[in-house]
Amino acid sequence: MGADAGERDVGLDLLRSVAMFAVVAVHAVPYLGAVCGADVTEGLAKLFLLCDPVFFALSGYFAIRPLKGTLRDYYLGKFVSVVAPIIVYSVVAYAFAARFGYLGALGLDGDASSAVSPAGYLAFASSIISGAWWFVPVLMPMLLGAPFLFVMLEALSDSQLRLLVKVVTALSLWGVACDLVASLPAFGVTWAADLSSVLLHLMPARMEPLFGYPLFFCMGYALRRLGPAASGEARNRALLLGLLFWAGDALLAQFGFERSNPSHLWLFSTVGAFVLVRRVHVRGSLATRFTEWTSRRSYSIYLFQAAAILLVFGRIDLSAFDGAARVCLWLVSTFASYVLSWCAASVLDTVLLIPIQRRISRALGIAGARQVPTEAN
Repeated sequence: MGADAGERDVGLDLLRSVAMFAVVAVHAVPYLGAVCGADVTEGLAKLFLLCDPVFFALSGYFAIRPLKGTLRDYYLGKFVSVVAPIIVYSVVAYAFAARFGYLGALGLDGDASSAVSPAGYLAFASSIISGAWWFVPVLMPMLLGAPFLFVMLEALSDSQLRLLVKVVTALSLWGVACDLVASLPAFGVTWAADLSSVLLHLMPARMEPLFGYPLFFCMGYALRRLGPAASGEARNRALLLGLLFWAGDALLAQFGFERSNPSHLWLFSTVGAFVLVRRVHVRGSLATRFTEWTSRRSYSIYLFQAAAILLVFGRIDLSAFDGAARVCLWLVSTFASYVLSWCAASVLDTVLLIPIQRRISRALGIAGARQVPTEAN
């Protein structure tokens, strides 16, 4: 879910790999249930949910760049790297779900015997793409506009871009304050929701079109352009705020405070994540190659992880455990789901997806068809 341009950046490869584990974890959280009588799934899910803005920022980091070829080649390349994997893995997921009886769990009502058909596949694909794979249809419009976003953002000077970042940051902080006010009715302040509504109508917490996930997509560009010039003090401050707001967002969710979706706090947490990976060093050629391989498989891991979670957690009864034992077993099962997704993606990409992508690229006459990206950026 990001793409490489030129030399690989092992720090961003690591961020993508860790964020993909968080994707698996957030989808596995519902299996944890209550621990010692306390339901901590809401806060835990929000801890892992930072993967969403991180992936959108990574996508913008790599996608908002000057075109290497024609616009036609760019769009056809996106079809090969983003749409083709969806088609391949939806067929694989459908065959898997029909074979193991998971059609309902993965997005289609009815049993395997009545649903296995071309019409059944289309219903299944429609359901899973708009459900478990929601990230892709949300990202696609941004990818289509990325070449034009680059031209518009490049027209801004560095000082103008910094000013824009400051305005967006201030609006995000205002959004956090209004979200906190909107949560006060849960504590007996009945008029707080109306106050929050009035405040947001008078002074919005977003700027068109920089709101929602497109904001994080454009943030990736800003991080790539402005990040290298940031001072050490600014980076330390961004990291500290990112960690505090990351934990704070999860605590607010756990205790029932209202949060916008996506959360305004994610702006700071996402910047902190990018700063953090710059301070983590992957040592050794083997570790570097493994991180790069995992990063390249991230999109396919995403497309297979729902099936992997069903396979792993479908064979484990967490309700028989409680306390630390339950948490540890959940962690092991989540990691096993990630490993299973990694293995499946490594095999399916090598023997199925990449050969198909190469054939499509050659048939469409895309420049550089020998090196087909398997990441969605």
